Amino acid sequence: MIKLRENEKIYLTVRPHIFTLITDLLPFKLFFKLIIIGIILILIFLPLWPEQLIEFVPDIAEFNMSLFLVFIGFVTLLILWSAIFIIIIDYYLDCWIVTNERTIHTELIGLFNRTISVVQHDQIQDISVDIKGIFPVMLNYGDVHIQTAGKFREFVFKQVPSPYKVKSAIFEAQKDNREANNSS
Repeated sequence: MIKLRENEKIYLTVRPHIFTLITDLLPFKLFFKLIIIGIILILIFLPLWPEQLIEFVPDIAEFNMSLFLVFIGFVTLLILWSAIFIIIIDYYLDCWIVTNERTIHTELIGLFNRTISVVQHDQIQDISVDIKGIFPVMLNYGDVHIQTAGKFREFVFKQVPSPYKVKSAIFEAQKDNREANNSS
């Protein structure tokens, strides 16, 4: 976990906009519904093997095909549920924290790989906002790019809500950091 330094205070904690999570989950939701409908249809309309197949392989008549297909459907649902879980965990654990001394970016890459990047406010050279598309403009979310003089040349706050508010919070934190360093 992230440990704050002494006298360090948090100005802002930002996660990606909720609309990005919804758009990431939408295909899974549709596929989930299709599988449920498929399972119901299999149970109703496919109780037995086709007669042509039974004539060709007589022992297959003892095996219940609809239960097998329902089992495959439920295994697919389990895999979908796991993918949805990973997407939600990734959304929740990807965040940017703006403090009075630094900006911290935590990113989940896979389930067991987490990257934490830090930029000191005295290394920030430029901050820009990038909002592209109809939905980002209407819902007020976009990318905030931070140009630095450090090891990582650019930090990107991807798809954050109110990007101009994030930009001004970083400028305010940078100003407070400069004043604190000048007074000491």
